[in-house]
Amino acid sequence: MKTFEVILKYLGFAMALIYMVAGVTVLLQPGTLFNIPKPYVVPIGIALTGYGLFRSYRLYQKYFRQV
Repeated sequence: MKTFEVILKYLGFAMALIYMVAGVTVLLQPGTLFNIPKPYVVPIGIALTGYGLFRSYRLYQKYFRQV
């Protein structure tokens, strides 16, 4: 595996983790870190967390799944 591919792999997993942490933060501590109106807190938190899970699943399939 080339160095550039390794960097992209770890960057992809870091971004997936950041999305999940941001989503959980929005859900558990609304208004603390992000100034989001109350009606949008749950949908945005779920969307961020879900997108982080989706990205990590896709990266898992790309790099670790044996075909």
